[in-house]
Amino acid sequence: MKTYDVLVIGGGSAGTSAAATAVAALGPGAKVGMFNKGELGGLCILRGCMPTKTMLHAAHLAHEASAHHTPGIGHERLAIDFKEVMANKDAKVARFKKAKLGGIAKGGYEVIDAYARFAGPDTIEADGELYQFTKGAVLAAGSDVALPPIPGIENVTVMDSDTVMDLKELPESAIVMGGGAIGLELGLFLARMGCQTIQANRSRIFSKIDSEIADEMEDVLHAEPNLTLVAPFKATGIEEKNGSVHLHLDTAVGPRTLIAKHFVAATGRNARLENMGLEAAGVEFARGRVTYDSAMRTTNPRIFVAGDATGEDQLLHIANWEGKAAGKGAAEVPGDHSVERRLHMTAIFTDPPLATIGMTQLEAEAKGIPVVCASAKLAQTGRAITMDVQHGLWKMIAHKQTGELLGSQILGPRADDIIHIISTAMYYKGTAMDLLEMPWYHPTLSEVCLSLARELVAQVD
Repeated sequence: MKTYDVLVIGGGSAGTSAAATAVAALGPGAKVGMFNKGELGGLCILRGCMPTKTMLHAAHLAHEASAHHTPGIGHERLAIDFKEVMANKDAKVARFKKAKLGGIAKGGYEVIDAYARFAGPDTIEADGELYQFTKGAVLAAGSDVALPPIPGIENVTVMDSDTVMDLKELPESAIVMGGGAIGLELGLFLARMGCQTIQANRSRIFSKIDSEIADEMEDVLHAEPNLTLVAPFKATGIEEKNGSVHLHLDTAVGPRTLIAKHFVAATGRNARLENMGLEAAGVEFARGRVTYDSAMRTTNPRIFVAGDATGEDQLLHIANWEGKAAGKGAAEVPGDHSVERRLHMTAIFTDPPLATIGMTQLEAEAKGIPVVCASAKLAQTGRAITMDVQHGLWKMIAHKQTGELLGSQILGPRADDIIHIISTAMYYKGTAMDLLEMPWYHPTLSEVCLSLARELVAQVD
């Protein structure tokens, strides 16, 4: 049996963060091993964040040339070489992967190319060999694509976010099922490349965020010439017939069938927990989620979990944060390593992008928190008018008694960057009154924050 101080299962963002953190905590002579079967780099670099943003950049460029709203500037339908777009994506992935592998090589931990699973409370089995950890272990095994539970789907050729990455030819038409980050980004990419795309979602788009934001996003999607939004519905069956996929629905106005050449499942990802030996390790899990505390400790106090393997917030910055907490815990570093959950920042890279942080109005009210809200239609604000912006909404929520900022949702140009203004303020528990004291350059999209702060302050008790 091989013995290590700390062992990590999974070589993605959470796993590499945990392994590097454990090495740094234990110091010289630390023996840390990280299991990863196959290609290193992690989902974000190989098939997630970075390739999709590269693809979307190309799609948005092509769209703006033909659909902008600035008088005096002509409209052109740019030639699209789909193979070259995807080749550019591959080149970027190779570049990001090279940088990631360089970081792993300097991490000070051993990479073990093997599929690993727990064999006991302090033991891991990999390719027939046993490994023991003397301090702790981290489960960061990642996630797998989740298929929607539609009758007949097992008999249909299904594309997903992974297989879309391998396309060499643009599909003629596609049903993209899913209205979250993955679904909307893939749907918009395909539509703007020229694929006739049906964006299908079982519930209303953004139904858990805010009705104002949902209304605005529906306007954005309805304006897309190659995209048709269909939501909400209940899927009653799916089949392949006459060279096409037929998705059968029950809708508020009766039965309906969606038909396209391809079906793309973009309905999320499930934590990779099956066959991981969690029972043998004494790690409890249910309904695809591991039981863990604020410091990422599972029901086995020596085993921690991080990243997609939690089955919850599957975002890179959270995976890194969880990985650090888990790495410290596994290395037996004393102190509180609780992961910060209050900010909960997200972004969807549509055009315009949506970025959120903290609580929505509905979430705050459900918790009995007294709130005040302010919102602004971005298309009616100064800098956005100069840019001929057509869609956008910025909403901000604060505590009614103290004015502390509790959350914000931005659907508009550069929202993915602008949200960090609110993130910074919220991190330091800033208030709407604090925003009024800050300088705001004019004219900028960011200065809308000032007018929202004024509205909030006027409502604070």
